[in-house]
Amino acid sequence: TGAYEGASADCHRALQCTEANATTGSLESGPAFRSKILCRMARALLKAGNIWEADKAFDSAIGSAKEALQLVAQSNAGAEETRAAEKILNQSITDATLGLSDVKRYRDALDGATKITADNANNKGMSVAADRRNSVQLLMFINSALSVSPGSMELHERRVNALASLKRWAELGNHCERLAAEIVKTDGIFTDDLAPLNPFPDIKAATSLKPDFFERNPDNAADPVALRILSPKAVCDAVMRLPNGILPLYLRSLRLEERYTEAAKAGASIEMHVNNSKHRGTRGIVPLAWLSNERDKLRRTMSWKERGDTLFRNGDYERAATKYAACLTIDGDVSQYNQNALENDDAGGRLHAVLHCNRAACLMALKRYREAVKECTASLRIHTHYMKAMLRRGRCFARIRQYEEAVAEYERYIRLVDEARKSPNSAGSSNAACTFDRPIDITDAEYLKAKQELADARKSTDAAANNARKQNQSQKKAKQQQSCKDSNIGKAAAKSTAKHPQEGPGRDNAYAHKQQEQAGPGGANQRDRDGFGGTARKKTATKKKEFSRGGNMPEGPSGNDGIQNQQKQQQQHQKQEKRQRQHQKQQQQRKPTPPPNLENVHCHYEVLGIARTALISDIKKAYHKMCLKYHPDKNIEEGAADTFHRIKLAYEVLGDEKKRTYYDSRRR
Repeated sequence: TGAYEGASADCHRALQCTEANATTGSLESGPAFRSKILCRMARALLKAGNIWEADKAFDSAIGSAKEALQLVAQSNAGAEETRAAEKILNQSITDATLGLSDVKRYRDALDGATKITADNANNKGMSVAADRRNSVQLLMFINSALSVSPGSMELHERRVNALASLKRWAELGNHCERLAAEIVKTDGIFTDDLAPLNPFPDIKAATSLKPDFFERNPDNAADPVALRILSPKAVCDAVMRLPNGILPLYLRSLRLEERYTEAAKAGASIEMHVNNSKHRGTRGIVPLAWLSNERDKLRRTMSWKERGDTLFRNGDYERAATKYAACLTIDGDVSQYNQNALENDDAGGRLHAVLHCNRAACLMALKRYREAVKECTASLRIHTHYMKAMLRRGRCFARIRQYEEAVAEYERYIRLVDEARKSPNSAGSSNAACTFDRPIDITDAEYLKAKQELADARKSTDAAANNARKQNQSQKKAKQQQSCKDSNIGKAAAKSTAKHPQEGPGRDNAYAHKQQEQAGPGGANQRDRDGFGGTARKKTATKKKEFSRGGNMPEGPSGNDGIQNQQKQQQQHQKQEKRQRQHQKQQQQRKPTPPPNLENVHCHYEVLGIARTALISDIKKAYHKMCLKYHPDKNIEEGAADTFHRIKLAYEVLGDEKKRTYYDSRRR
């Protein structure tokens, strides 16, 4: 900014030195020279971001050039000299016209950025995706304006804020360091009459930060420009040259990108400079509350993360995961970490990506693979090409038998490595999305191991598909057998009904049939040789026959004895009828348990009433319990047979480990 302002100031002094009445058609004085100076001054003002003054200077330059063309046309100069002068003046008009188009482009970009900022302020409750889209559009408008006015510190601050809202901390830090390197180029030029234009008058010349740090060897594949970062000493030079509005976010980006040494030294340099009485007030009022807060966060981040690493190395995975979770809450200023990693509001950056990936490693060691998948996903949301998180998520998918997802992760991992090795100089190899774990950095051993795991996952997928085909075939066969069995039962029942249409099932009908057989052809329920009118037992009648045949028959029973025997037989008959009535009443009261409505139930776990994480012992217990309850011999309720068939089918699948594995994979 100071350099562009210095250039415009020099042009203003040059205008004061031009002669109002110069030689007609002269290019070194008069209207032609004024047009040239005005065009250069307008360009300097535009670079500095002074749009209104630049617009006015471009218009003045066009007016002076046209005036000079009229003077050239009226002069008596030669044809060749006239053509040369007209060519130069027309070029000045063209340059000024292009400058006006740049002014318009700057204004359009600034208007677009202002509109998006106003929309964000009015729609604070918008979704995360909509807010991110608006931030990306805002960044595009700001980049367009910066291409016209690279010296506008206001635009640089707005770009840094936009990058912070998108959580692109590596890009934010790179932008700040590039800006500082550009400012270093002006060290030592603000002397004499330019001294008042020096934006940092109390800053010594940089000793470690080189102005060409980001410009030398731009094609070096081993040291891509996008991945270059300043050393701790160079960072101390850089923070002294950044505007106050950028400093808090730059220091935060250093911490979130795990550049702890640079962050600590930068904070100490700023505090020392601001507290120095010699420099106090030269940078304006700098509030130190944010600085102390940021240094406290840096201290806690370094301490807690190191503690988590130590616990992990010692095998205390549960406490290590808890410590990593606590470290993730530092930037969110929340007291508790949500165990569902995808519901937390991450600050982003390398730090949070690594913390999520480390938590995934702890959960994998604890065999909590589903939670580990969520942690890996949260890490990949921050850095989409984080190779370690990608590989761990594929392994977790394989552990929980989601083989298709595992194959997709392994194939993506291997494809990125192949592309990086095929084109090491391409943008994909530098991987701006993840600067610390690039595909080009994967070793041969890691690559071969991933390919072997991919082959194993494919074999598991094929085995699961084969089991599914066998299961479908067995199910079809079982259905056919059951259909044939039901058909045979139906035919037998129809024949039985045709043979005994007046009889129904049950004990009562059997008893009636027996009574009919005892009644004989006469219809009366008595025997011809019974001496008691058919009420005596068959055994008594037999004894009477034996006595009569033997000839030693005792005296016959008196009339009273016959009456007593008849009453006794009647009492026994009444007791038998009473027992039958009680049995019928009990049968009516003891209604069988109606089977559950399973018409819309297609999940074997729901049929058996168990969770998807149930052990094999739990499955067996549930199966035996349901069988006892809904077996057709025990339960005559309508639909019990179908329910029992579903229970058997569910146990055939879930009771077999291979069938259950494939069933779980297809359910997901």
